[in-house]
Amino acid sequence: MTFISIKHSFKAALHSRLLLSLREAFIALIPYFVSSALAILLLNSAIKLNVVTPSDDLYKVVLDGASLVLVLFPVIVAISIGFFISKNYGQSGIVGAMLALLCFSLHGQYILFHGDVFQLNPTGSTPYAVIVPCLSSLILKFFVKAQPNFDKYFHHVSNFLGEKLLIILPFTLTFFSFYFFMPFLNGIGNSLAALITPDISTTSIAALTFQRMVITHGFWFFGIHGDNTFSMMFDADYLLQPIIQNLPAKTFYDTFVLIGGTGCFAGLIIAAMFLKTGSHEKNIAKLSIPLTAFNFCEIILFALPIFLNPIMLVPFILAPMINFFISYFFIAEGYVVVSNVTVSWMTPTLINGYLVSDGFSGVALQLLLLLLNALLYFPFLRWHSQQVNFDKAISKLSDQLNISEQLRNKGEAGFIAHQHDIDESNKALKKALTDISEGQLKLFYQPQVCQLTNSICGFEALLRLKQKSGKLVGPYFLDTLVKHDETEIIDNWVIEQAKRDLEYFKHKNIKPIISINVDPKVMSNDEVIAYICECFKGFPNQLKIEIVESSYLLDKNKVLNNIEKLKASNIQTVIDDFGTGYSSLSMLSDLPLDFIKLDKSLLDKAENEKGKVFYQHIVELLHKMDKTLVAEGVENDMQLKFVNQLGIAVVQGWVYQKAIPKHEIADYLNKFRNKIGS
Repeated sequence: MTFISIKHSFKAALHSRLLLSLREAFIALIPYFVSSALAILLLNSAIKLNVVTPSDDLYKVVLDGASLVLVLFPVIVAISIGFFISKNYGQSGIVGAMLALLCFSLHGQYILFHGDVFQLNPTGSTPYAVIVPCLSSLILKFFVKAQPNFDKYFHHVSNFLGEKLLIILPFTLTFFSFYFFMPFLNGIGNSLAALITPDISTTSIAALTFQRMVITHGFWFFGIHGDNTFSMMFDADYLLQPIIQNLPAKTFYDTFVLIGGTGCFAGLIIAAMFLKTGSHEKNIAKLSIPLTAFNFCEIILFALPIFLNPIMLVPFILAPMINFFISYFFIAEGYVVVSNVTVSWMTPTLINGYLVSDGFSGVALQLLLLLLNALLYFPFLRWHSQQVNFDKAISKLSDQLNISEQLRNKGEAGFIAHQHDIDESNKALKKALTDISEGQLKLFYQPQVCQLTNSICGFEALLRLKQKSGKLVGPYFLDTLVKHDETEIIDNWVIEQAKRDLEYFKHKNIKPIISINVDPKVMSNDEVIAYICECFKGFPNQLKIEIVESSYLLDKNKVLNNIEKLKASNIQTVIDDFGTGYSSLSMLSDLPLDFIKLDKSLLDKAENEKGKVFYQHIVELLHKMDKTLVAEGVENDMQLKFVNQLGIAVVQGWVYQKAIPKHEIADYLNKFRNKIGS
């Protein structure tokens, strides 16, 4: 087979619907992985800093929670895989997830029966967390296609209900089909388990540790938590014994083999820094730095991705092997003198090398290994970057399947809507429209202050309604309009009023930059975007469009094209309300946006320690992506000091000024300048 044919085979495999579904499933689990990693990191840090001790109730609660998270890990994997495979093959994702959970729990031996008692069995069931959901989803698809056409019997019910009734027979057949082939699958699993079970009695500690490394990396490559699965399936107490000199095998493994976590990802990050700016691989590497520093590997593993990626398999397996042999040689020859010190697996690289060798010889060895790992990973990363655009493949697949998914969503929405009181809903819409027509819409402006120059760098236009009574209120009616898909009238008014206000400011000899908020669907409407570009061509670089992240989900290609159209017309696009609802770091790596507004709710939660740490990590990650951040909802000096410590460029909130009408802008600017000048 030629190199070119191999390359095309890899690309075909990477773009297959099943593998793309698996990658989507594990990408969806990244928040689970990262939040779990952060919890473990914070707990261990608290113990290290003597904030808590193992005897404290808090420690026990968190440890019990971590144990439960570990036990439930295969369940969550099974649900996610069942959902995405079924959805991407045109079936109901929820039904697919339920079927995967049911089949995995029973046929995958996750739940065992002992008399009248049910017991969880994560030890032997974990490998089935990937296999069973794949099989259940594909078999369900087969039976759905194979069953006779019963549509004529359900023409009198809603599409949503009819779809669920039609899937009862395929669902049942799929579940019971596992009874026929699971014994065969179990036989294969038992044979493989016997093959990889380490022989502790006759094998050296070094050989056992090397064997464990290869097996765990194999698990990881197939999306299974390698280290935890191995520890649950096999006895690994030998890792506490010396592997060479007085050095415990576990400490040797964590310090000199897995540099930066599974697959030696510290070297991968260094290699990725030499790829072209903006590449998917480089962006993911940057995002992972805060966690990889403490040897957490999930972001790179599932977002790059490494798992089920044949291009990255070679360095993923080879890098730890190289580290193992070179480290063992250097320590055995006495070039690096080590002690029997026990070091946590979360201790950052170089620091753990210094502690284990009680000097810089261990650090020097780690630097050598980092260089070798980076050299090994670089050609594969470059090849991956050039030949396989994973994000476009995901986007293409989503676009192909979007029609059936939208129809299903509309069917479900229609079915649920019929269960509510439609008359009351229509009354709410009528009242909202009446209030708007009888009142007077206005734009008020809240200043945004650049912390670097201590100057006003923009204003956000906020919608207000002056009621018939003269009372000024916020846009309470927006939720009702969004529910009934009637926001177009408001969007058009805001766009036109913003233009009129800029003309007003021009006559006052001031040129403020203003930001307006629009409904997400605007970003996928070519006509509205063209209208905006035409409206504001006389005000270059004075308008910003604030959109929420869900705008990107409507029509990715259209949204990206329209962002570029706005940019060509000197109109910037800003991500608004980041941190609420849908928030995706991988999505941000795709969008050509420089400005992100952190939602007020994130800052409010920073009043407690966990919220503060989360806010700090979000800011660090976004800064590493070279994003300019706006801290929204800063209301007091304490919050202002906090966001300034994090290096956030722009601040907006009551700590400076509430939203004011346009005729007060000029006076406010003069007062602000005088205040700063004095």
